[in-house]
Amino acid sequence: MNYSFRKKNKTVKYIIIHYTGMIDFNSAYKKLNDLKSEVSCHYLVSRRGKIFNLLCPKLKGWHAGVSEWKNVKNLNDYSIGIELENKGHEHSYTNFTDSQYHEVKKLINFFKFNFFIKDKDIIFHSDIAPNRKKDPGEKFLVKKLGIERFNFHQRKTLNINGLLKLYGFSHNYIKLYKSDCIKAVKRSLNYKNIDSSISNTFKKKFNNLLFK
Repeated sequence: MNYSFRKKNKTVKYIIIHYTGMIDFNSAYKKLNDLKSEVSCHYLVSRRGKIFNLLCPKLKGWHAGVSEWKNVKNLNDYSIGIELENKGHEHSYTNFTDSQYHEVKKLINFFKFNFFIKDKDIIFHSDIAPNRKKDPGEKFLVKKLGIERFNFHQRKTLNINGLLKLYGFSHNYIKLYKSDCIKAVKRSLNYKNIDSSISNTFKKKFNNLLFK
């Protein structure tokens, strides 16, 4: 199992949700436990809803890779990684199961209580690495977890860059990967067709996602 020790000033602040992106469960399980793979996560949830605790949450998993969120870099230092069994975009991407949502919700409630993690700090792999990752993707229905990732009350008139910043993308990512950031937002909005176009309908949906 690949892992590192968290430094004393690096505490868990985030939960990052992924999909395995592999052809079947056994392939994903093997990779996540293989020292040569250079990847790992804390929890793996099968399509049947069985939870596999692969790594102690107090240890640093290797699941986020090169990543940024707001003013934070290297999200592995501060996060717990949850992988959901799903073939992903490269292997016939499918809907997640109700059993997976049920079990992930239980995990999240546990960590919200024990690690004081807030809804706004439950984020997607595509949020922290939009130029590289698509998971958990547009078929992941976050509403089934019963959380509100965004809950800004004072609605503001913002341009697209302002909205992307409020969403949580770093200044660096907005500058370098703006189109990928837009695609990541569309995945959060469960768009069926993902592109980087900016229509009035998209801007309205983006505003409604952020402001309550």
